[in-house]
Amino acid sequence: MRTAIYARYSSDLQSETSIDDQVRLCRERAEREGMIVTEVYSDYAISGGTLSNRPGMLALMDAAKQNDFDVVIAEALDRISRDQEDIAAIFKRLSHAEIKIVTLSEGEINELHVGLKGTMNALFLKDLAIKTKRGQRRRVEAGKIPGGNSYGYNIIRQLKEDGTVTTGEREINTEQASIIRRIFKEYADGQPPRKIASRLNAEGIASPRGGQWNASTINGSRQRRNGILNNELYLGRITYNRQRFIKDPETGKRRSRLNPEHEWVVTEVPALSILDDGVWDRVQAIKARYTSQVGNKRQTKKRLLTGLIKCGCCGGSMTIVNRERYSCAAKRERGTCDSPVGIKLSELEDRVLTGLKDILLGNEGLIDTFVVEFKAELARLRKQRGAHERHVQKDLNKVNNGIKRCLTFITEGDGDPGLVRAELRSLESRKRDLERTLATAHDDQVIEPHPNMAELYRKKVGELQALLADETARPQAMDLIRSMIDHIEIHVGPERGKPDVILIGALAQILAFTQQNKTATSNGSGGRVLLVAGARKPRESLTVPIEL
Repeated sequence: MRTAIYARYSSDLQSETSIDDQVRLCRERAEREGMIVTEVYSDYAISGGTLSNRPGMLALMDAAKQNDFDVVIAEALDRISRDQEDIAAIFKRLSHAEIKIVTLSEGEINELHVGLKGTMNALFLKDLAIKTKRGQRRRVEAGKIPGGNSYGYNIIRQLKEDGTVTTGEREINTEQASIIRRIFKEYADGQPPRKIASRLNAEGIASPRGGQWNASTINGSRQRRNGILNNELYLGRITYNRQRFIKDPETGKRRSRLNPEHEWVVTEVPALSILDDGVWDRVQAIKARYTSQVGNKRQTKKRLLTGLIKCGCCGGSMTIVNRERYSCAAKRERGTCDSPVGIKLSELEDRVLTGLKDILLGNEGLIDTFVVEFKAELARLRKQRGAHERHVQKDLNKVNNGIKRCLTFITEGDGDPGLVRAELRSLESRKRDLERTLATAHDDQVIEPHPNMAELYRKKVGELQALLADETARPQAMDLIRSMIDHIEIHVGPERGKPDVILIGALAQILAFTQQNKTATSNGSGGRVLLVAGARKPRESLTVPIEL
């Protein structure tokens, strides 16, 4: 019987060697029961509270769809998952594929195990969270840091009398503390965060994460109380339970939510103070002036190309400045890019939409070409599938003949019965696999092109044209257009004020195809090609120049 092993350890509870121990024990179980281990899947230092971030388990589920094994062995059900919903989903999918789950602790898993163990694991996680929170609060009240380290401090590790190591102890890092005082002084003197960040980067001063400074690293959020200018620890004040984290059931990612202020736990620790109250109050007064209630409630209009624009010089994102112009964020936020290029929002959108309307819509021959290519690809796939089915049928015939010979040996008493029976079991397993493959192939629906495909495409393209021309209906077309664009690069153009635009994505491929440009090549990213708008010449061999 084909067997897959799954192992997992979470960094908060186990060590890396736990994976090896789990696999070893599972192998021993498989060998005792005569199982053949075909694959081992594992997740290292990953919590069992969510399935979406576990590549090992996701790979196992993909292999299960292909019937690569008959049994999954794990040390315990909580190694599979601790989340009730995930346990139920995994069990349901594996059961549908006729794959059993066996654990060393519980044996073969059934519906009862899923219900009871899932509930017990959920209660365990909740109890663990309560105990962790209680311990963290106790540390805060004792003047210790409950979590990670802040810029400006060193972690102190000391051996206590009972042999354990101290946690939560901090001391001021004098070098970083001077940077913090500098940031506060320059901001109080009227310097904006992006200029402060730019100077720090120019001087080669490492940011809190060891990389480059951003304006957001300094400015942070007043509401969330993050960022250098909002960190109350610099006043010698530890604030705990300001926010809580809730897992998004759709993505599995944690989302922060503010707690009511009366639930906060605040402890004064003068020894950790880096700033005096005067400079802190001046900075907060300035920040309050720039953070108006109107500004917080203002709704930002979603633009057609938001999040898709990249700087051609540094590769970073380009953001909208003064609501009308795209500019390099690295240049504005960090001062690490010297690209002089920018482009008006209206101009960039006009270029993209003009290319779509004037080129694509003006070439109806593309539709007929697509239909021809589509039918040719269907014919090729049918031929390929037919050849595969004939090969599988040939193997099945050989297996059936082998089964007949084994049965003849057994009935006539020729050869070693034990060896013959083992070979028979292997052939029968192979037969089931081949029959399953043929059944799946026969179940596949044959895709046929619509007899009026060209007319249908013309209608849809015409509808898109109408949507683009109608401002009220334009949002309906935005998602379609954005789905065809991977990203857009802005490069310095041949003339001042006229940048080159490189469009990367399916839309670029379509536009190039409409031009019947046979020099278009793939960039290795999903068959996409690059489109240069307004360029003097193609950029390397991957670009296709088209004047927009």
